[in-house]
Amino acid sequence: MAADSQGNGDDRELLGHSDSPASAGKTYDSFNYPATSENINSLPGAHQGKVSKQQPTYAGLFDALRSIQLGDFGEVHKKPCTREGFLTGIGAGFGIGGIRAILGAPIFTACSWAVGAFVFGSFAMHEYCQQKRRMEKAGIQRINAALDEKKLELERKREEIRKARRKAKEEADRQKAGH
Repeated sequence: MAADSQGNGDDRELLGHSDSPASAGKTYDSFNYPATSENINSLPGAHQGKVSKQQPTYAGLFDALRSIQLGDFGEVHKKPCTREGFLTGIGAGFGIGGIRAILGAPIFTACSWAVGAFVFGSFAMHEYCQQKRRMEKAGIQRINAALDEKKLELERKREEIRKARRKAKEEADRQKAGH
């Protein structure tokens, strides 16, 4: 009876767990970790699973400007999507400005086009990257929901197997007691 309550190797295989090195690191639980405050992909001020009853405060332009520190400029490359955005903007600015200069536009006009292409290219790539991240996050949430559902289904199957084993054992015990 103790073996039934703890399960056996078959139950572990049903849940996708195994002691073999090939399956190490492939379990659902390795992906289900809480976000830490050091995670740059977590939203600032977000609470993991907690609902705040406090109304959000809205910051104005001057509040935003006061929150900028000099050290923030040294870490801008660590923010998601900024590196891709800046590199795309630099390439677009260099390309468009260079082509305008080669085609005979005045230097000031070519530089204006370069700056405009930099701003537009940076903004467009940053938004594209953010959209990809949102879609990826939604996909991961769908996968986690499916894995949770699969885990519940496997747990139900495991419980059915346990019940069937208990019933078979009780039936065998009754037959032994009857003879």
